Amino acid sequence: MPDDDPTPVPVHDPVPDALAPALARRLATEPADVRRALTVLGEVLAGGDRSPTTANGFVETHLRVPHTALVSERVDLTNTRAVSVGAALADLVELHGAVLGPVEDDEPPTWQRIDLLDEHVSVPTSAAAFFPAGTATDADVVVQLAEHEYEPQPASLRVLSRPGDHAAARTVADALLATARRDKGFYRGRVLHADAHLPLKLKPTALGPGGRGDLVLPAPVWTEIDANVAALTSRADLLRSMGLGTNRGVLLAGPPGVGKSALSRVVARELAGEFTVIIVDAAAASSVLRQVYRETTDLGPCVVVLEDVDLYLGDRKAGARGTALADFLAVLDGTEEYRDVLTLASTNDPSALDAAATRSARFDAVVHLTAPDREACEAILQRLLGPFAGGAVDCAAVAAHLPPGVTGADLREIVRRTVLGHGDELSTDAVLQVVREGRWQPAPLTGNYL
Repeated sequence: MPDDDPTPVPVHDPVPDALAPALARRLATEPADVRRALTVLGEVLAGGDRSPTTANGFVETHLRVPHTALVSERVDLTNTRAVSVGAALADLVELHGAVLGPVEDDEPPTWQRIDLLDEHVSVPTSAAAFFPAGTATDADVVVQLAEHEYEPQPASLRVLSRPGDHAAARTVADALLATARRDKGFYRGRVLHADAHLPLKLKPTALGPGGRGDLVLPAPVWTEIDANVAALTSRADLLRSMGLGTNRGVLLAGPPGVGKSALSRVVARELAGEFTVIIVDAAAASSVLRQVYRETTDLGPCVVVLEDVDLYLGDRKAGARGTALADFLAVLDGTEEYRDVLTLASTNDPSALDAAATRSARFDAVVHLTAPDREACEAILQRLLGPFAGGAVDCAAVAAHLPPGVTGADLREIVRRTVLGHGDELSTDAVLQVVREGRWQPAPLTGNYL
C-alpha cells in the first residue's frame, strides 16, 4: 500500500461510523459509569483501546494506525535541554492549536513551573501533542515529551508518525531541538547547583556579593588563576586554531579555612553571565558527575566548581573504590570529550587523591593556598573590622599575637566572637582577650553522649 495513504493499516472501531450518532444518543441517557463500562467493553470486544484518554489510544485515535505500526524518532534529553525543548514545544502547540493528550496512562499533560530566581517559566514536562498535516509539518505527527524517573537521562523527545512519514517526524524533532538551543536557553549564563540524585536536576542559585577585593591572597595565586581562565577567554581562539583545546582543570589545595571555596566563587562570579556556572558538592559529584559534564554541551562555555574532591577521588592504592573516580577520568581526559569547560576543584588533602586524577590534562595547575602570614592577617583583620580597624583596634598588634597557622576563617570567627562579647565597644584588648581564650578554635566533642 502506498506510504502516503492516510490509513495504511486498518484499526477496528467499536461501532460502525453510521451507528455512532444513534448509539451516542442512546448512551446519553445512561449514568456516567454505565457509559464508561459499555465503552470499555466495546473496546475490548473490538480488540483494542482507542480511547484518547490513554497514551496509546491518543496516538491511535489521531494517526489512525495501531501504535505498534508507527515509527518513533527519539532524542534523549539532558535536564536543561528538556526544559528548553518543553518551551519550544509549548510555542508550537500555541501556534497551531495542537490537540493535547497523555504520555502516561491516567496522567494528564503536565506543565512544570521553573524558578529562575529573577523570573519563572512554565513548560510541559510530560505531554503528547497531535499536529495534523499542514501545521508543524506536511504529515500527521504526535510529539511526546516524557520524563524518566529511573534512567540516567531525565527525559526524552519522541515524534511518532506512520512509517512513510518518518522524514517529516525527523524534521519536527530537528526543528524543536534547534529552537530550544537558539531561543530557549533559560539556564545558559546562570549559576546552577547540581542535585545529588539521578536523574540529574540543575537548580538556579545565587553566589551572593563579593569580589577579589574581599580576598587577601598572594599575587602569584591570582596570576595562575588568570592564566588558566585565559584559556576560555582571551586565548581561546588561538588555542583552538592550534588544536590545543580550551578545557582547563585547576586544583585548589590547602587546609580548611584558607579561602579555597571563596576563591572559586569569586572566579565564578566574574565569569557568570558569559559563562554558565555549575556548582557540584561532594555528594552530587559522587553520583552525577558524568551527567553534569554532559549538560555543558548545551550550556555554552562553563565553569564547573567541584568541592572537596578528596572525598570521592581517593587513592586506589589506599583502598578507595567507587565509580566517581572513573567518571572523573572519563569527563576530564577520557572517552567523553567536552569543550570550553573550566574545572575549579578544591581539596584539603591533595596527597589523598589518586595519581591518575592529578596528572596534567586533568588538573593543568595545582594552586596551593596556605595560612596567611602576619602581614596578610593584618590586612584580613582590617577588612573584617571595617570602621573599628586602625582606631579602636590596632590590627598589627593583634596580628603579632596570633598563634601559627591561623586561617582567614579563624580570623573571621575571632572578630565575630569579639562582637558577640563586646558589641560595638571593640578594642585591641577585647580582640586579644578572645585570641588568648582560644574559644574561636573548634573544641573536641566530649561528654556522655558523644
